[in-house]
Amino acid sequence: MTSWNRHRISAVLALAIGLMTIVEGGSVLLGIETKEYHVLSWLLRYNVAMGFVSLAAGLGLWTEKKWAAALAMTILACHGAVFFSLAAMHLLGRTVAVVSIGAMLFRTGIWTVINFMIRGKKQ
Repeated sequence: MTSWNRHRISAVLALAIGLMTIVEGGSVLLGIETKEYHVLSWLLRYNVAMGFVSLAAGLGLWTEKKWAAALAMTILACHGAVFFSLAAMHLLGRTVAVVSIGAMLFRTGIWTVINFMIRGKKQ
């Protein structure tokens, strides 16, 4: 697979996860949808904000901007930190929906794949 194709595929992944996150989180944030489980308001706001950051990263990857790879790594680091925070909260007995931990694990996994796909790109 060529570098160009890897960047385009990673861009589509970033755009897709960003849009899904904005739609899902935005509908809860705006009160259009309610969840059957405990929703952490800070996590909801974080997810929606990072959805928009993901769109920026996806557009940057698509157009092969130099800053896009650094943004993708930053998103991965942020998601990883939030995932470990949620897992720690859960292990310490704090109220955290398991579905929230799973969703953050999914996002972290997708951004890990994206970062592997774009690594080694000569800018």
